[in-house]
Amino acid sequence: RTANARVWRASVAGRSLFCVFPDAFLPNLALFVLGQAAAWFYLRTGRFWVGAISTASLWLFADWAVVARFVFAAEGADYLLPLGGMQVVAIGLAVVLAVALWRRRWSKTGKARDVRFGEGLRAYLREELPLAQRLFRSLVSCNPWDAAAWLALGNVERRLQRPRKAAACYRRALGVDRAGDYVHLVHQQQRLLGQQSKARAVAASPGASVLDSQRSRISTDADADSPGLTTNSAGRQ
Repeated sequence: RTANARVWRASVAGRSLFCVFPDAFLPNLALFVLGQAAAWFYLRTGRFWVGAISTASLWLFADWAVVARFVFAAEGADYLLPLGGMQVVAIGLAVVLAVALWRRRWSKTGKARDVRFGEGLRAYLREELPLAQRLFRSLVSCNPWDAAAWLALGNVERRLQRPRKAAACYRRALGVDRAGDYVHLVHQQQRLLGQQSKARAVAASPGASVLDSQRSRISTDADADSPGLTTNSAGRQ
């Protein structure tokens, strides 16, 4: 009896550690709604993949738990595993979003956003591209919804001859720019990036003439004072 009691207490303790309130419907529903609200926020503000993967994970675990409990009358790990997964995803989403929103407004970098953006612009215009890259990266790390910072970082990456990273930054800028304030500028820079990539490909081809090489170099360097980086530094998402 003593051994059985110890096993039973260990089983109960394991359940409580693995999954909170496993038999309470309303708290689990509240957690699901909380996680879904966080996922919808990501979807609505342009962070599509974060929101889509989070939504799919929440529904997968929730449906798995409902089917296991009410269709197969499962108990123990067969039921607690999907329910615990749903709880972990929902709580994790809410916490990550809360921290991201706090950093966006109240962190040291967030409060000094305009100052750092101006420093990044000055570094860019002085051809101090690694410094500008660090400054703009710190801004998008602090606030992934800052479309102007993504646009500026894309221009820096383009000047550093990193077309893939530049293209990714431009896509992020378009994704989070829900008001469309920077659409024209981003499209302009994307066209310039495509022209420069094509010019470099022509210059690198075996049959390229000296004149072709010079033209491609001029095209690559012609954006030293790119208008895309003179965006109003006060722009926030």
